[in-house]
Amino acid sequence: MIASTTKINGLTTFQRARYLPIDGRVLAHIGQTVEPDTIVAEATLAPHIEVLDLRPVITGINRNDLDSMLERDVGEEIETGDVIIATGGTLNRVLRATSNGIIRAISSTQILIEVNKKPHRLRAAYHGKVIEIVPDRGIILQMSGTIIQGVWGNGYIATGNLIAAGDLPNQVLRPEDLKSDWADMIVIAGRCKSIDTLRRAKRLPLRGLIVGSFSSHLIPAVKNLKFPVIAINGFGPIGMDEISFHMFHSNLGRTIALNGQPWDRELGFRPETFIHKEPEENIPVMDTLLEYEVGQVVRVNTLPYLPQTGTIEKIRPDQALLPSGIKAMAADVILQSGQHILVPLNNLDVIE
Repeated sequence: MIASTTKINGLTTFQRARYLPIDGRVLAHIGQTVEPDTIVAEATLAPHIEVLDLRPVITGINRNDLDSMLERDVGEEIETGDVIIATGGTLNRVLRATSNGIIRAISSTQILIEVNKKPHRLRAAYHGKVIEIVPDRGIILQMSGTIIQGVWGNGYIATGNLIAAGDLPNQVLRPEDLKSDWADMIVIAGRCKSIDTLRRAKRLPLRGLIVGSFSSHLIPAVKNLKFPVIAINGFGPIGMDEISFHMFHSNLGRTIALNGQPWDRELGFRPETFIHKEPEENIPVMDTLLEYEVGQVVRVNTLPYLPQTGTIEKIRPDQALLPSGIKAMAADVILQSGQHILVPLNNLDVIE
């Protein structure tokens, strides 16, 4: 059975795709070393159409004469302040462009202008090397370092220095824990349950926030923050698993990249954090597909054991009868606490 995997690895080599949402222009080249903020591709998304009202200008004038008043025509590029219509005569009235763009349509009452928009710029999000170009869409990166994946992100990307707001994986982050000199820092904490904590983080502002879990009622507020927030284990009072927590703490003070992209199981994208480390010889490459095996380190994704970690002791050859009365493929797991439990394979993530 193909295993569900979560990447929590202190030193590995892996690849990531970075794609534009639509066709555009790739700026990076094969072999280029990029930083998280490097712009690797760009595209113009849906154009913005500006409507100019002609009526105040041509009131009292025969509209059959409109063609003779036009200084510019459909398809022409214009800049802010350019005269588009001039009525002439003693009371000359003019209509000027309010933005740079292209005239797309002219009617008897309106002019439609496609306003020049700044292109959508795709950042690398990681420190790595470009190993492949995907024409018109993006790049494939290869990088080495520490990776810790989460389950939920609010969509933002940032980099900064990592600092801890507590010493326990289930410790609640309070507003007073966020120090005034932590502006532009990325904070790691066990869990967050207070809107006041998020308000404090916004005022500083933080560069990013990594928590094991946060209360689900905070989701709208977290989405409105302008910096990345990543939940490593999900929602509720569960906090952070010990493997992730200790790995973050072993990298305090280092520069960490947060990619808070939402989890897309179809494309294989999920929120994750990355700490670059210079490549060394014989660094293991992460496998893309694994099967459950005895001896694997796993994280339990079901209550009351979430988010504890342990080791697979035995995989049942046939469906096992669970305490709930349901039969399923399952494994015997020894938790780090020494407790032996029986868990459905679907509720186990292999920690790679």
